[in-house]
Amino acid sequence: MDPLNDWIRAIRAEGVVLVRTRVAAPWGFSVPPRNAVVFHFVAQGRAFVRRPDAETVELRSGELVLFPRGSAHEVAHSEHGKAMPLDIFLARWDGVVDNDAKASTLICGQYNLDQHLALPALRAMPPAISLHAGIEPGHSPLRNTLRMLSDEVEAPNFGNQIVVRNLISSLFVYFVREWSEASSSRAGDWFSAMRSPSLAHVLTRMHESPNYAWTLEELAREAGLSRAAFARHFSTLIGEPPHTYLTRWRMGIAAQLLEETNLRLAEIASRVGYQSEFSFSRAFKSVRGVSPIHHRRTASNSG
Repeated sequence: MDPLNDWIRAIRAEGVVLVRTRVAAPWGFSVPPRNAVVFHFVAQGRAFVRRPDAETVELRSGELVLFPRGSAHEVAHSEHGKAMPLDIFLARWDGVVDNDAKASTLICGQYNLDQHLALPALRAMPPAISLHAGIEPGHSPLRNTLRMLSDEVEAPNFGNQIVVRNLISSLFVYFVREWSEASSSRAGDWFSAMRSPSLAHVLTRMHESPNYAWTLEELAREAGLSRAAFARHFSTLIGEPPHTYLTRWRMGIAAQLLEETNLRLAEIASRVGYQSEFSFSRAFKSVRGVSPIHHRRTASNSG
């Protein structure tokens, strides 16, 4: 089992389109902070992305910027172009196709995901990540996905919304994959931990058996390290102690069981390593902020 793939499946990133438009200057919109991963892709033309206390980034055709922690930013036709609130921009321009030769084609969206399970990776990423993938046919899955996404936006056809939604979900996986490969050589990076044989093995064992009563000594033995060396190595790369990560993972699995099954709390507690409902409920509320019963009720009402 690959712990990175396991992590991607667990966080269940769901792509949502915010903006699909081909618009000529002047234009601009501001995106307020949100509890989601936000991206902007320029299929044609260019755009300028501004952040408080950061340099303005110019995106040209085939370039993508992603905000892992959903921080506030602005996107406009020029470096100093005015930006209106996103909801006003959407009301005016979303879905509009401007035939001006200098118009820019934008595809913007967000990923709603399990923020608790995603936290170690999101915390390791910078506030904004720019990537030039291009949209020409090639061997890169990310490039091919962006090309197909661009085609769907430029020429909507039968089932367009379904295709776009699925492409955006795939886009997240390919982006994370390329980012993890590019960052794997940097020390102290969460994604490099996924490539560390000793830590990858430990994470795989945690993910495979969340119900097992792991001790620090057993985890260190799985990693082939002393207890002190393992604890230090894990905390440095993952960003939190082993049992903090394990508890976060257990509560993420529990949250999914609460949402997707009718299992009793005692059964869910047992599946994630707790012998009593009380200890499980206390741990769940500590990590997720609400009781298991409240989480299940909220998920049921939202569904």
